[in-house]
Amino acid sequence: MNKWLRFIVVMGIILFLIVNIALISKEKSKVSRVNHLTDWSRIKEVDMVDSFPVDGIIAEAEMYNIMAEKGESIEEFYVSEGDIVEEGTPLFNYQSDDIDRQTAILDGEIESLQSKRNSIQTLINNLRSMPPPVTPAVPYTDPYNNNTDDSLPVPETNQDSYNEAEWKQNIEREIGDKILEMEKIEADIKKLEQQRDSYLSDKDNLSITSPTTGIIKEINPDSNKVMTIVSDEIIMKGKLSEEQMTQVEEGMKVDILSHLFKSRLTGEISQIVKLPSNKTEQKNKSQYPFTVIFEQEDEEVYIGYHVTANIILEEENDVPAVPGKSIKRNGKKSYIWILNEKGLVEKRKITTGLEVGNLYSITEGAEAEEVYITDQREVIRQAPFITPLHVHKLSKSAATTDISRKKAIKYIFIGILQQ
Repeated sequence: MNKWLRFIVVMGIILFLIVNIALISKEKSKVSRVNHLTDWSRIKEVDMVDSFPVDGIIAEAEMYNIMAEKGESIEEFYVSEGDIVEEGTPLFNYQSDDIDRQTAILDGEIESLQSKRNSIQTLINNLRSMPPPVTPAVPYTDPYNNNTDDSLPVPETNQDSYNEAEWKQNIEREIGDKILEMEKIEADIKKLEQQRDSYLSDKDNLSITSPTTGIIKEINPDSNKVMTIVSDEIIMKGKLSEEQMTQVEEGMKVDILSHLFKSRLTGEISQIVKLPSNKTEQKNKSQYPFTVIFEQEDEEVYIGYHVTANIILEEENDVPAVPGKSIKRNGKKSYIWILNEKGLVEKRKITTGLEVGNLYSITEGAEAEEVYITDQREVIRQAPFITPLHVHKLSKSAATTDISRKKAIKYIFIGILQQ
């Protein structure tokens, strides 16, 4: 009995193998066209950023050097190193001994002329208010009698009116001369006052004010560069290699990172210097300075911090993307394998966009949430597919589903034959 049992089992195995080999080798066999898949996933939307890091340092946005006038001596400083100043704040002034001396001389001359002018004005006022002189009475003389009688009235003549008219003319002439003299004095006063104002203006220029809002970084009283002011705005400075120079352009976005602050700062490249900062030598590679201005400064950042700048060359947000191993290349054409609703592996032509690492964005051909084969090498052709049973993924409800004995045997044989 045992021999017959063993014989039956051996023959069953041989028959099973013969049937499977025949089905597989048969042309247009369904078994030969089934794809055995082990891994698949859904297309997800991601943010893709193509960037590279560059070291940088936080620096002042601008630096102003206050230069001393040649031949001038500084009389007094109004600020100290570390002081915060605003635009227009007095910084220092030059000595003004010579200007003060010249101004004092001019003030004396102006005062003298003003006193002379006032005297002339007083004289003019007196002349205008002066009463005409009184002409003495002339006794009447009888031409026929040599004796003079003082008791007789003096006959009226125009002698008095003549003398008064002449006097008035003399007075008006005198007043006119004095007015001309006073006008000349006023012209001289005006000229001297203009000279004095010019000296005072020069004196005002001796007081130097701050050209910007910032911090007094350095004061050098004995140097031609008297003072250095740094602005209160900050920037990031860095250097690009020769290869990076070909990729970077002004206006590109930059993310600033550091362990010294929690979040990242955003900015953009404001300037790229076309000339290298180091000496151009055969053995050394050139480095090109660039500057980043900040769009926001939420973090507390200080001048001198060493940071890392991620320069963003290109970015795409919320785009479907798949790894490179999922894409089948055929010349310039690209394909991925989609598991469609009909239970078939579908060869889908796609157009790829941005590539970051081994991830490719899809611009045409497929959408997010579609199921695709993660390794395109597992797919033989467009055909039905089978996947391995993952017991750990089975739910309790699926395991306890009631099916008929006939259906169970059918599914078992289908599984055996497809394997």
